[in-house]
Amino acid sequence: MIVLLRRKRIVVVFGVTLIAGLVWLFWPFVAGPGKMESFCSSLAVGTSLAQVQTQAAQHGYRVTSLIDGRAFVHDSASFGRFTCKLDFGSDGLVSSVYSFND
Repeated sequence: MIVLLRRKRIVVVFGVTLIAGLVWLFWPFVAGPGKMESFCSSLAVGTSLAQVQTQAAQHGYRVTSLIDGRAFVHDSASFGRFTCKLDFGSDGLVSSVYSFND
């Protein structure tokens, strides 16, 4: 009887741990699009690249290097699936557009 209760507890703990692990693994793909789109739309025109990098780091995002006035913000937890395309001009940020990469 005691052995059965222990086995049941072990199975329950294993099951809860497995479910929690799966939720943790797939959560970036569920919440990622909304979070990235919100971040991207919150960037103000005229913001400098350094300010964008600071804001991106606060959200756990990464910013690619600025090449030809363009950069990308991506969420590394989603392997770059959700990105924000940034266009910079002489006065800072010109536009930011959310993009979902299939």
